[in-house]
Amino acid sequence: MVICISQELEYLQDELIKRGYTVINNRENNSSCDAIICKLKDGGLINLNMQNNIRREGTLIIDSGSKTIDEIEYILCNRIYNSLF
Repeated sequence: MVICISQELEYLQDELIKRGYTVINNRENNSSCDAIICKLKDGGLINLNMQNNIRREGTLIIDSGSKTIDEIEYILCNRIYNSLF
């Protein structure tokens, strides 16, 4: 699974790589990704500037918010979030 992370979340990169994921960011790679991890509250998708690399269907977008690495991995593995409300 290829995961794109926003620049301010690069601290997650090493941990995700240790867990077997391929991690890219928009500065170093222009390939498409299966999941995006960003801070939506801070305009994370806009800051990624990856319009050409986002698949129109099936790309998982994870708001990192206050999630732990284990919570993020759970979402990646199961492709689900808890209820927003």
